[in-house]
Amino acid sequence: MLHPAASFHLTRRGFLRLAGMTAGAAALVACTGQLPVAPAAAPATTGPLFAGADFINNKEQWSRLPADHVPGTPITQAQWYEILGEPPAEPISMVGFKGGFGDAYADLIIELMKKEHPGVQVEKDFDPTIWDKIQPRLVAGDIPDWMFYALGAWGGDWKKAVEEHLVAPGDFLLDVEAYGFNGETVGNIMFPGALAAANSGLTDHTWTFPQTQFAYGIFYNADLFEQNGWPRPDSLTWEEFMDLQAEIAKVIPPWTYAGQYPGYFMMMGSGLLWKAVGVEGYCAMNNLEPGAFQNEKFIWGIKELQKIFANGWIYPGSEAMSHTESQQMFVDGKVAMIPNGTWLESEQASTTPEGFRMKFCSAPAPKDSTVFPYALEVALGGSDMQIGNGKNPLWGMELMRLFYSADNARLWAEEIASPLPIKDAMMGATPSDGLASVVEAINRAEGHYVQSYWGSYPLLGKTWGDSMGDLLWGKLSAEEMAANLERAAEETRNDDTITKITYECKA
Repeated sequence: MLHPAASFHLTRRGFLRLAGMTAGAAALVACTGQLPVAPAAAPATTGPLFAGADFINNKEQWSRLPADHVPGTPITQAQWYEILGEPPAEPISMVGFKGGFGDAYADLIIELMKKEHPGVQVEKDFDPTIWDKIQPRLVAGDIPDWMFYALGAWGGDWKKAVEEHLVAPGDFLLDVEAYGFNGETVGNIMFPGALAAANSGLTDHTWTFPQTQFAYGIFYNADLFEQNGWPRPDSLTWEEFMDLQAEIAKVIPPWTYAGQYPGYFMMMGSGLLWKAVGVEGYCAMNNLEPGAFQNEKFIWGIKELQKIFANGWIYPGSEAMSHTESQQMFVDGKVAMIPNGTWLESEQASTTPEGFRMKFCSAPAPKDSTVFPYALEVALGGSDMQIGNGKNPLWGMELMRLFYSADNARLWAEEIASPLPIKDAMMGATPSDGLASVVEAINRAEGHYVQSYWGSYPLLGKTWGDSMGDLLWGKLSAEEMAANLERAAEETRNDDTITKITYECKA
């Protein structure tokens, strides 16, 4: 799967939906068309729980939720099963995107569903272009009960789907006992910030749920580093790391990257830039303050990245490689490191030579950095999965509850090598070195995350992304890029048709 990179904090789908998509991907977006408007719902007839949710199609089923429930009051599994009642006569519909993570986890959820609810039927439909496949169903008002990446290409139209009443709110689920967690509720087991990140500014209800977490940084060849006594990159200052790269270059090319999509290099580089500029300086950039992009430390950081290319530390031919070609070069042991997202291990699993060990870390901080040295660029949770406002919304909730089960967490840790967005993502599993190092990096960050948002403004994102290859190879100077970004920021700042967001400065 293609991940065109950007300079700002994104989920994996966010990379996919930027201007760097392939023509084929863009065509898929075009094929989805407009999401249909759901049939108008009758006025609510039950208690307070219906407030703000009077559009629910299956009111009889929804009315089983206790009208006097106080949010935050735990609901035991036994109480939840009483609310659910007998399984519906018709199959529960579960649809999702079938990509690098496969669909074995969906089979596990169905297995748990049948174990807990004898007689239940579940129809599963996972497809690489599920958003196209279910479009006729949505037009006909046949909304699936559980959806992953189904509402628009890679699920990107989920907010529109909320507006058009295709999605049921999942607030009540957060108070239900999580499956396999001894009395802990679903809300309590979630990783801090994951649900807020997934709901992306919508605070009236919990509309969407995150599937996994991604971090962006450096993957390195663990055996190679250990055999040569090379330290973990982010245990060094950036200046020391540059010296280490010179040593590595005597043995093996230090880097490869997806040259066809040069923004991939910023999966490491954006961490350096944020740590160089500092919280206040980057906050000024995020808020488009005049002169913010002329920051000397920002220019210094770009020049440091350019040195990697100028010094010949990139594997020859990398500039022509796709993301999978560069990733294969890394797992084949041809280079020491690759900048990437934490889906790498899973995506290359079928072609990684037996015995190859990779580990992950954040970008090193400059010696005079004022920010937490292990700060990490992390997507705490994407807007991935929704409960459908269809025939069986409560059973859609149950599918979602079982997604966050202890059994599924172990499967993701051991077989998919990507953590669920819950506090104890390992659940006693024995993860690979790669996944264990990802979890360690997230924990090492101690809640300090790279906050780079300015690229979400179209002109700034385009100015940065379109010239990334020329910038890295020195065809465009750091000063020229800074000046171009400053002009783009000024134009954006002065355009009253563009909604501006004021970001807080957080360490």
